[in-house]
Amino acid sequence: MPDPDRPSFTLQLSQNKYLAPSDDRMDVVLTVRVGDAGVAAAGPPATAELLLVDCSSSMDWPPTKIEAARHACRAAIGSLRDGVLFGVVEGTGRARLVYPAEPPLAVAGERTRRAAKAAAAGLIAGGGTAMSTWLDLARTLFEQTPAAIRHAVLLTDGRNESERTGALDAALDRCRGQFACDARGIGDDWEPRELQRIASVLRGSADAVLEDSELAGDFRQLVERAMGRTVPDLRLRLTTMPYSRLRFVKQVFPAEVELTGQCRTRDRLVELPTGAWGDELREYHLCLDVEAGELTRYEDRLLGTVTLFAGEPVGEPQAVVGYLTDDLALSSVPDDNVARVTGQAELGCAVRAGWDAFEREDRAVAAREWGTAVRLATELGNAEILKRLGRLVDVRDDGAVTIKDGVRPRDGFSLVLGSTISTYTGAVEPAAVAVPPEPGGAPRQCVHCGHKARPSAKRCGHCGEPFEGSPS
Repeated sequence: MPDPDRPSFTLQLSQNKYLAPSDDRMDVVLTVRVGDAGVAAAGPPATAELLLVDCSSSMDWPPTKIEAARHACRAAIGSLRDGVLFGVVEGTGRARLVYPAEPPLAVAGERTRRAAKAAAAGLIAGGGTAMSTWLDLARTLFEQTPAAIRHAVLLTDGRNESERTGALDAALDRCRGQFACDARGIGDDWEPRELQRIASVLRGSADAVLEDSELAGDFRQLVERAMGRTVPDLRLRLTTMPYSRLRFVKQVFPAEVELTGQCRTRDRLVELPTGAWGDELREYHLCLDVEAGELTRYEDRLLGTVTLFAGEPVGEPQAVVGYLTDDLALSSVPDDNVARVTGQAELGCAVRAGWDAFEREDRAVAAREWGTAVRLATELGNAEILKRLGRLVDVRDDGAVTIKDGVRPRDGFSLVLGSTISTYTGAVEPAAVAVPPEPGGAPRQCVHCGHKARPSAKRCGHCGEPFEGSPS
C-alpha cells in the first residue's frame, strides 16, 4: 500500500523481446516517473545553490550582457526559499566567491538575500575565462555543506581560452556526481559544445540566451526547479546474466544525455545514479549485448532485471526478456518506444550535421540536413525543435528548406543545444506480437554499430554514421 508520506515511484519497461539468431543486442526503453515529491513529512531536504557568473572582459560589450547577468543573479537570489544554502561566484581566469565573502555558504533569509543582491549588483567585467576554476570552486564549496540537493547555474559569454587544454575535462571528472549544473551561453561568441559537455557530465541542461532580457526569468526558473527536487538520489540497478552485458545506457527524455561512463559496475551488477528528482518523468535507452547462441529457441529467457532504488528498492524488478525465433516478422520490427527514441536520435544527428555544414559555409548540405530534421521533427511531434529550426530556415510549400538571411550565431547555438531535446508521447503498452513492418521494407541496420532504424532513415540514430546509399 502506498505511503502517503513518501513520493511515489514508477518504473516501466518497453521492448520487443524477439531476437533473430543473428541479433547480438537487445534495446529497451525505461520510463521512470516520480510523483508527490513534496509530501515528505520531514519537509524538503537541505538544498545548496551556487550562481557561477562569467565576469570576463568580453561581458562588458555590449554592456547589456553584464547588466543582464547582474539582474538575473538578483532575480535568482530573490526566489530562494528561506534556509537554502547559497553563494555567488565571479568567474574570470580564476574563481572568486563574492557572496558570502568567505565560506561556508550563506543561509537564505531576508537579510542575506538583500546583501547578496547588493554583491551581485557590483559584479564587474574584466579578465579571462577559465571554467575549470569555477567548477572546482563550486565543488569545494558544496563539499563543505550538508546539503543533499546541490545545484549550480553557470553563465558564460566566451570560449574557455584562459587555461591549458584538458583542464575543463579534468575538472568535470572531479565534479562528476558531486552536483548538478545548468549552463547558459549569452551573446554570439561562445562554444555550444563546451556547454553541452558541462551539462552532460553534470546532469543539467545547456541552452542559449536568445535575448538578454530573458535571462532573469530563466535563472529564476532554473533555481525554482532545483528547489523542487526533493528526492536526493534515485538509482537504476541492472543485473545481467552470463550471456548478456551492458553495451550503453543514456537518458533520452527530456533530453539526451550519455550515461554509460557514469555507471558503477561490479561483476554482473550495474548501478546508475540518476541524480536528484522532483515531480517529473524521465526515459532511458538501455542496450544489452546478447550472446544469442546461448539462448534456447522459442523460449523466454531472462536477459537481466532492472530495479529502482531510492535508498531502498521501490517497486518490483522489471525483467528484460529475450525470445529467440526464426520468424523475421517478429524479430525485425523495433518496439514502438524504441523506434521513437531512435527517431529522436536521428533527428539530433541531422540538426548537428546541418550546423557543422553551416559553420563551414556549405549551405546546400546544411539545408538538406535541416530539411531532414524538419521532416523528422514533424513526424515525432517535436514542437521545440521545429520552433528552433524556424529561426534558421524557411520551409517552402513543396517541403524544401531554404536558410534565412542574417542568421544570428546564438540562434544556431540554440538549435545545436536543443538537438538533444526530445518528446514524450506516453508509454506504449508492449504488444503480444510484433506489428508488420512499415511500408518501405525492413528496418535498416547500421554496419558500424548494429543499431536498427526505420526503413527511410538516412543516418544511424546511435553512432551518427550515414547508411550505405544515403547522402553523407
